[in-house]
Amino acid sequence: MRRYTLRHLVWSGMLMLLSGARSRLQHMSETLADGFLENLHRLADCAEDTAAHPDTINYLLTHLHPSELLEFNAGLAGRLLRMRCLEKLRFGREWLVAVDGTHIRHYPTRHCPRCLTQKQPDGSVLYFHAVLEAKLILANGLTVSLGSMAILNPRGRYDKQDCEMKAFTRLAAWLKQRFPRLPMCLLMDSLYGCRPVMKLCREKGWSYIIVFKKGRAPALWRKAVRAAEAAPANRKTVHRRGGIVQHYQWATDLDYRQETVHAVFCREHRPGTKPTQWAWITDHRPDRENVDRLANKGGRLRWKIENEGFNVQKNGESGLKHDYGSCGHVWYNYYLMAQAAELLRQLVWRSDLIRRLTGGARRSARRLFRTLRNFAARLRAALQAGRLPDGDPVDPTHIQIRLETS
Repeated sequence: MRRYTLRHLVWSGMLMLLSGARSRLQHMSETLADGFLENLHRLADCAEDTAAHPDTINYLLTHLHPSELLEFNAGLAGRLLRMRCLEKLRFGREWLVAVDGTHIRHYPTRHCPRCLTQKQPDGSVLYFHAVLEAKLILANGLTVSLGSMAILNPRGRYDKQDCEMKAFTRLAAWLKQRFPRLPMCLLMDSLYGCRPVMKLCREKGWSYIIVFKKGRAPALWRKAVRAAEAAPANRKTVHRRGGIVQHYQWATDLDYRQETVHAVFCREHRPGTKPTQWAWITDHRPDRENVDRLANKGGRLRWKIENEGFNVQKNGESGLKHDYGSCGHVWYNYYLMAQAAELLRQLVWRSDLIRRLTGGARRSARRLFRTLRNFAARLRAALQAGRLPDGDPVDPTHIQIRLETS
């Protein structure tokens, strides 16, 4: 049996996801191209005489414990934080971290004993796997995976299924252990608007901004609305470009089951559309100076984990919904590997690498490739081609890449 280094196998799998390969079979045809093996050697710093077969990569991911890739992804995020290249993109003294769950795989029959189940309206049962994700949300649109906790039913008999709330406790413990001194402000949807989550954040030393909905905490909602209406000083109107007007109201020092919280309401008017309203509960005390920042630079950025995170990976080139493999740990490991691949793609997309490589002829990857799909196609072609000539005036290994901070 041919043996490969772990670095060789992981990088080969990463290249499959980075290049947008739609299947392991397609990736196998790409590894036969003349330049693929040489480029793989340069990236993985190894010297195997052939590129690993995609089935070999799948075998590794089937048996590799997910904690290895979970730690690998955290190491990538930690490296960026230690380099301090993201300092201008933080939320004041804190880092915004969005927490949300997503469905990864759906099956018509039971995939494994730990599958989650959901009864459908027609009486059938849907089997699926899900992950609770914590992503660093940066002001320039960059999203970086900090931790990914699988939502899995217990082994053997159980009374209740695993869920996001149970997984959040595990994820919070892992994040605190892996990033003990990182100041975080958690952005969460209304599901997390409950005392156990607020208490856990307080114990971990984290702040939070949670979507506030009447149906999740009706008593707190009524109290917050009454307090905001009774305080005329707690109001502010902001006029923005395009005729957009935002009206803010807020209530402070609300007692909610032994937790002190604050509420922010925002009613937005856009020309030609119906008014929309958002609301959040937070432990950041709002006032006239910071209420706009809490809403627009804080709470409303939670959508990035869904749109620029999950949706891009599921419907773009990461193939998050594609079943590359289903045995053992493989579905979870492919998800973790996709997070690392997406981070590398974002770093190129949002950096000045293209401008430096083209001598300023092209200012950014966005202007050169237009879409991520075009970028993946060009990357696939480049991986199959030979390496740059030795005398090339620009050596990519000696370029200091800077991120766009705007």
